Amino acid sequence: MNEKFERAVIFSGGGTRLMIYLGMFAALEELNRKPDVLIASCGGAFAAAVINAFPDNESRKQFLKSEEYYRFVSQTALTKHKKLSEIGILSLKKLLDKRNAPYIEDVFKKYLVEMNQDLSLDFPSLKNISFSKEIPTVIIGSEILFLSSETRQKRNGRKLYQKKIFTDPETAKRINIEKIINNSENMKNSAVQEKSEIITTIPILTAARISVSDMFYVAPVLFNGKYYAGGAIDLIPVELAKHLADKIIIEKKQSYNPVEEAFVRAVLGYSGNKRLEEIENQAPGFEIDTINIKQELEGHYVKKGINWKKFEINFSFPKTYQQFVKDMEIQWQYGFQQTIKSIKPSN
Repeated sequence: MNEKFERAVIFSGGGTRLMIYLGMFAALEELNRKPDVLIASCGGAFAAAVINAFPDNESRKQFLKSEEYYRFVSQTALTKHKKLSEIGILSLKKLLDKRNAPYIEDVFKKYLVEMNQDLSLDFPSLKNISFSKEIPTVIIGSEILFLSSETRQKRNGRKLYQKKIFTDPETAKRINIEKIINNSENMKNSAVQEKSEIITTIPILTAARISVSDMFYVAPVLFNGKYYAGGAIDLIPVELAKHLADKIIIEKKQSYNPVEEAFVRAVLGYSGNKRLEEIENQAPGFEIDTINIKQELEGHYVKKGINWKKFEINFSFPKTYQQFVKDMEIQWQYGFQQTIKSIKPSN
């Protein structure tokens, strides 16, 4: 099957952007630009799961305002690596080493946020969801191609990760793996295998949990004897989107900060910021501008900071459920309004 979808949207990255993506999706519907296929990575993958789970924008929004979701957010626990003597020193080492993944990094044990491997334990409302027939969805993740016992060894040019494309069998028929290979100079000596693989046997909630497993942030997922890592392997899969659809809508994101850039380089062996330049050069179509998101949502958005008294990383969460509900509404409105502003002039 080679027939293309008319319109694809990519939701990429940012574990705290879920409500923003729901606002974007609602605005696209309002503008008569509802995507025919939804492509998601990292935090965007959980937003995609919520969109698949509920029948309309209001019920999706209410789920992310629910006490069930609030409990998950407010009970976020950090590991011992939150200490600056752990994550701080690791970050400094990676900032100073400009080589492309010279070693096999230990992503199995070094991570910042505790998260259940099975998200249905946190979200009983999502326990039985599956890839929706109404909204074809593709989620990006990766398989780890090395053993825990091999970490800290020299990579010596070895490919350590393979991109996985999780979807339903019907959508899978539309994807030709050979047509979405990225042969850029940036990827040439990376730790990422050239060819991707399509998987149609993993449930959407498991695929979302895999996709959020960012290096040094969340632990990989062990599923059917294999370890899977996050959608950061291809945060904005524009080649896949162009292969699947005639019109592409993406988020215009801020650049990787120096630590994020260093982590991508150390683990995956390429430059995240050069990848963003590649995406811009491909003229993806419509872009929803969220570059100033942190400034515009200041005080209403989970923020990572440093507690200098304890000399450790911390996250700022809403102190009450009422404040959480208010913040989520503000985030939804931001996603909605930014989409209207970015796309309406082109109508």
